[in-house]
Amino acid sequence: MDTTRILSGKEPSSRPERRKNVDRSATTRKQILEATIQCLETGGYGAVTNIKVADAAGVSRGAMMHHFPTRQALIVALVEHAHEKLNQIRAEEMEKFPAGLPRFRAIMDFSLVTQRMPEGMALNEIRIGSRSDPEIRDVVTPMMSAISEDYVKMVSRIGREAGLTPTREVLGLIGTVAMTTRALAINTFTYPSPRVSENVLWTLRMMREALIAKQLGADRAEPPEPLPEDRPGR
Repeated sequence: MDTTRILSGKEPSSRPERRKNVDRSATTRKQILEATIQCLETGGYGAVTNIKVADAAGVSRGAMMHHFPTRQALIVALVEHAHEKLNQIRAEEMEKFPAGLPRFRAIMDFSLVTQRMPEGMALNEIRIGSRSDPEIRDVVTPMMSAISEDYVKMVSRIGREAGLTPTREVLGLIGTVAMTTRALAINTFTYPSPRVSENVLWTLRMMREALIAKQLGADRAEPPEPLPEDRPGR
């Protein structure tokens, strides 16, 4: 006997069951997106098809079609998912540094780390691969532009907190760091020489400290660590 209905005079609520279905759906969606990142990282842009991703995610083709009926829908959702995840990682990492120049230096140095993360590599694969896929390129291009603008605004804000004025030079440096570290991340597979990364990152830090000295005074700048061949005893 349904005592709930008798005592209350109402039909029993189905909210708990609906909540359970919503949670299950969100879990499946996340599972598919994480599998898409894995496919992009290991197989590149061409490895992302709904069938391959469904198999990698361990979900049925029906579940895949329910969440992402087209490859375009999957790619668009992946870009949003990866961007949100990288932003969360950056925010958590920057909280470890005091506001001001330490945080500004940290966010600049952290650029290569995020570019080499699975989410960063996935976004790079989409940037490159979608060039030959007009239907997806037309949708993804404005999204990537918005991501770049969002990144510049975030780093500029951190720079202002450090006392820097976002001049053309500072904005140019932010863009240079972002594009250079993206190229370094991709270059890992084409020319995996650690010396190249060391030299490039050292040069970027020199540029950063020169701008800090120019705007805030030479006493606020830090000399970059010497390159390995310049260190004593080598």
